Amino acid sequence: MADENEIMTQDITENDYPMQHAGEEIDEILSRAGKIHYGTVEYKMTKANPLMQISLGLTFAPKQVIAMLRQTGAPTPYKTFCTHVSGSGKSYYLNVCMGANNGSTVENVPTGTYYVDYIAIE
Repeated sequence: MADENEIMTQDITENDYPMQHAGEEIDEILSRAGKIHYGTVEYKMTKANPLMQISLGLTFAPKQVIAMLRQTGAPTPYKTFCTHVSGSGKSYYLNVCMGANNGSTVENVPTGTYYVDYIAIE
């Protein structure tokens, strides 16, 4: 009889079917996804403007693009950035505007250094 404080363990080997099957599913998902590219684009905004358009500099026509804007410095609730990825063929951009959150008033995107982190699936 086992001691009530004894912990039961089970070894998982490479022949364990559920683990092997999960690995095969992941391999299948990755093979269907195609090539995954990622990177960071640095953009310096030298003059405030209502629209900032940052080229991602892709060298292929992607099936899907995911992009995120970031900026160094202290966060503030007074900056509301709106982002949108647009493009076709190899020319894709992250468009950035800034709203004042009070109707149709449009504010300028402030000067500074911005970074776009992106993932693009070929």
